[in-house]
Amino acid sequence: MKKKEKYLNIKSSSVKVIFVVMLIFVLISIGLTITLYSFYNEYIQERLKDANQIIFGVNTGVLCSMLITLVVVGPAVLFASKKIASPLVEMKKVAIAMSEGDFSIRAKVNYSGEMGQLADTLNKLASELSNTINSLTTEGNLLKQILNSMGDGLLGFDINQKINLKNRTFEEMFGEETSLKELPEDVRQVIFKVSLSAIEKQETEIVTCSYNERSILISGSPIRSEENTIVGTVLLFKDVTEARRLEQTRRDYVANVSHELRSPLTAVKGLIIPLKEGMVKDEWKRKHFYEIIYNEVERLNVLVNDLFELSRLQSRNTPFEMQMVDILAILYDQQDKFKMLAEEKNMQLIVKKGKFPIYANGNIHRIAQALTILIDNALKFAKDSSTITLYAKKEKEKIIVCVCNTGSLIKSEDLPFIFDRFYKVDKAHKEEGAGLGLSIAKEVIMRMNGNIHVKSDMENGTCFCFELEPDSFN
Repeated sequence: MKKKEKYLNIKSSSVKVIFVVMLIFVLISIGLTITLYSFYNEYIQERLKDANQIIFGVNTGVLCSMLITLVVVGPAVLFASKKIASPLVEMKKVAIAMSEGDFSIRAKVNYSGEMGQLADTLNKLASELSNTINSLTTEGNLLKQILNSMGDGLLGFDINQKINLKNRTFEEMFGEETSLKELPEDVRQVIFKVSLSAIEKQETEIVTCSYNERSILISGSPIRSEENTIVGTVLLFKDVTEARRLEQTRRDYVANVSHELRSPLTAVKGLIIPLKEGMVKDEWKRKHFYEIIYNEVERLNVLVNDLFELSRLQSRNTPFEMQMVDILAILYDQQDKFKMLAEEKNMQLIVKKGKFPIYANGNIHRIAQALTILIDNALKFAKDSSTITLYAKKEKEKIIVCVCNTGSLIKSEDLPFIFDRFYKVDKAHKEEGAGLGLSIAKEVIMRMNGNIHVKSDMENGTCFCFELEPDSFN
């Protein structure tokens, strides 16, 4: 039940004044009458016996008139007090509601005179404040969404180095939701150092730090007020780990290409000079030199073709022409292709037969290209008397094609980089090839919406497997 307002409460200032004045006036009148009567009673009786009755009657009349006035005027005063206090109490309720954040409440405007104007002004103030608060809330939500959608982390400090702004990207980057206390001490020191340095130098400060094996670029800038005084700083955090890795990869790529191209060219140049100068007289030696030159040029030609093939695969976005492919038929073709070479190296190349035909959605020539690279690598690096096994299977709505050999082992530290361009397990580049074959195989499989991976252990040897999408009728 709504609490009824006590307009006649003695706490009301208007009512209090009126009642106090009337009460004092009545009490003074009564007191004066009694006092005068007490002091001058005998004198009046002796001197003015005849007037005694008249004075008593006057006093009695005055007292009665005062009581009558109190009875008659009291209700009128109470009614007037209520009329005056009612709009003030209502506007007080509106003011209290506004102070608590409720700007929807309105005061009645059916009052006359200044009270009506005051109520109307209070309602306009509530409406303006409501519109302003709503506008600020909308802008704040929009700003928050913009900050949270940023790709870089953001952290804001006031002039006392207390956090006043933070976006979701920063929390995801560092895994913090409330404060910086859980961050490593060195990272916290770098953050505060950048913020303080931006304030001191009054310019943008850029520093790179490491966090969880990632490189974080921190850019801190001072924030200025309308009076051009610095009131804080804002720090941007950008994860540059991938950019640095790509830059290092680019440098390694250029260095490896230069190395692989220079090696055959140096060998060819070293053999051509003595032939040009006529220093080689023996016919057999001359033919041997020509054979070496031919092999080096052929090696250079293979390298250039591989580079061109890899670049073409990585630059084009057009998909391969896909169709239903019999995987087992391709495996048997590869077995026939490499059978003689395997026998020359005293190795066995077998195809594990399946119970049912296996069909995949792919490009028959590109699948054969990837298998050629994997089988050729197995023949190069497997030891004598090794067994190379080719097989395919359907597993979890995927077609798995594998090339496994029992004669070689890849170290665990080399496995994550085995498909990188120019990567070689032998860092001295002593083994055959330029290290591009597996990169080409990976690009080929990925262009067919597949994936390729490798496992290598003492129990099963080395096994390269790639996944393809099954044919819709498979």
